[in-house]
Amino acid sequence: MADEQRRRSDYAPTVRPRAARQDGLRRYTPGYLVDLSDTQTMFFSDSQRTTTRRTLLRPGTGKRLRLINLTIHQPTSDNLHFCEVYFGTGATIASSSRKAIDYVRVPDHGSGSTRTWGRGAGPAGARNEPLSFRWITRPTTSHKFIVEYTEER
Repeated sequence: MADEQRRRSDYAPTVRPRAARQDGLRRYTPGYLVDLSDTQTMFFSDSQRTTTRRTLLRPGTGKRLRLINLTIHQPTSDNLHFCEVYFGTGATIASSSRKAIDYVRVPDHGSGSTRTWGRGAGPAGARNEPLSFRWITRPTTSHKFIVEYTEER
């Protein structure tokens, strides 16, 4: 009874998560990145000559992807290409325009990339939503993708 009288009227007891209690003052909020080691890199080689949508990367079960950077290399001469990059399983970037990331311009015998976003600032997909890409014109050589990303709760 004495404790109840000393508390403020707007007092609400809270319990800190166990992980926060063990690690002191570290903040744990959904999507919070602890350090740069959370950043992952994925290499993908595309040699299929098609303009249909393809899945570039799938998040772990119950997680979502947050893009940091995407670079596409064209190691051999194949003219200028454009690549649609977006979240979801829509056939084109126009079918899911709210999930669009970028039209990446890949010059002949060169490389193109999206902008680079800071930690926690890049575009993020919904939970279990893949990162997709589609070529505007049919390529005749292989292309190399480098994806920097994080997975969030």
